Amino acid sequence: MRALTLTLTAFAFLAPALPTAAMTCADVPAAQAFVDKLQPGPNTRAAQSHLNAARAAGSESRCVAELQQVNKYAERSAAADKRMSSGTARTAARRPVRRVQCADTLNQNRPNGTDYHGPRVPYCP
Repeated sequence: MRALTLTLTAFAFLAPALPTAAMTCADVPAAQAFVDKLQPGPNTRAAQSHLNAARAAGSESRCVAELQQVNKYAERSAAADKRMSSGTARTAARRPVRRVQCADTLNQNRPNGTDYHGPRVPYCP
């Protein structure tokens, strides 16, 4: 049991030191496919412009630098798309609630009064 724990602990500490898959200019088609799936917006436009710059780059290092920028903006755009689909952003951007005075004893021409001829207002008794 100790050997398993020791192995898992060593792997947890050494995993960040392992090399990750580096970006290359060969990743441009995959990046374009990902950007094409994003909703239009400022981050998507920035990602597309960096992708165009990566295609036009003269060196591998410049291409990789542009692809890193594509990754940054594409992640932001994907996060915004996720927020929009979950409804989190829509609740904050809703129109403000319009306050309406309901009918009372002296003002029966207000919503839900006896002299009112408009649509029913749900929060007026």
